[in-house]
Amino acid sequence: SPNDTNDFELIKKANKGDIFDLMCEGKCVGKLELKQKFQNPNDTKSIFNPNHCFLDPSKRFYFAGKFELFSSHIKTVKQNFKDIATRLNAKKITALVSSLDPLHRAYERIFRWTMDKADLVVVFLIESYEKNGLDFDLKKACLELFIENYLPKGKIFIFPLKNIDIFHAHLNPALELIIAKSLACTKLVVGQNHTGLGMFYDQNQPKTIFDSFSEDLGLEVIVLPEFVFCDECKISVSTRSCPHGSHHHVKFHSGSLKDLLRMGIIPPTIFIRREISAMILADLFPNRFKNLQKIYNDLFPSTGIFEQKSDKEFYEELLKMYQMTYMV
Repeated sequence: SPNDTNDFELIKKANKGDIFDLMCEGKCVGKLELKQKFQNPNDTKSIFNPNHCFLDPSKRFYFAGKFELFSSHIKTVKQNFKDIATRLNAKKITALVSSLDPLHRAYERIFRWTMDKADLVVVFLIESYEKNGLDFDLKKACLELFIENYLPKGKIFIFPLKNIDIFHAHLNPALELIIAKSLACTKLVVGQNHTGLGMFYDQNQPKTIFDSFSEDLGLEVIVLPEFVFCDECKISVSTRSCPHGSHHHVKFHSGSLKDLLRMGIIPPTIFIRREISAMILADLFPNRFKNLQKIYNDLFPSTGIFEQKSDKEFYEELLKMYQMTYMV
């Protein structure tokens, strides 16, 4: 949008096809080819979502078009992904779009299921859309920790979408298809509880809003059922494959798990791995214990060599104790 009177007059006189320099802190960082000018009525807050990407009502004229950024972290990440896909000669590339807020066992199940059927998996990590969402860098660190320790190296790629508002609400499936297509992905995997899915049944066959989009873009869309922990099966299962009723199902509810963590309560390991819980709690409650080293030395076994322990190591050791069942 124009920032001052000179910009405003420039936009009024501009014609379709005119080229504009995109300036940031006095430097030219890109170019935009004008395609459209439009006005913003006072009752229109956003062109993407009613709660995000606000348009400033004081600036009545806006312009849009095809733009190019000369250098950006997104371009660098995209090139890194292409290099890996070329090196692996990846033909089957599957995309996931998620906030991973927090990274619980159901996500782990989805990752493993997806990797079994793909040469390469790309996880588009988006910002949390809830007010009490975890910090983006913390979520990325948790995912990197999980990949490093529990998944085959080089078969899953993290594509961070930090500070990109149009994905915040996680409501527009078309955007997820488009971004997957931009990386030459062949599949997009979503859960049946996706907010913008709009699932319905036609002649006993599940249909979603993705169907028409996927045909246009040439992507296969896989809609996964909800994953739960069954206290009869004693394992994580899908609601579609488990014969037991919902009264036996322990659900991975992200909001409630996050509430526990923000209250300083460690979730059971059937929900979240102890390393992930420890990393999140250490970030949410830095320097929580004034006498951490003494508590650690008094309670936990050691080699006899006194080493300074971090909050994360304390939580991990505490969770190990919780997993011991021989006294039950």
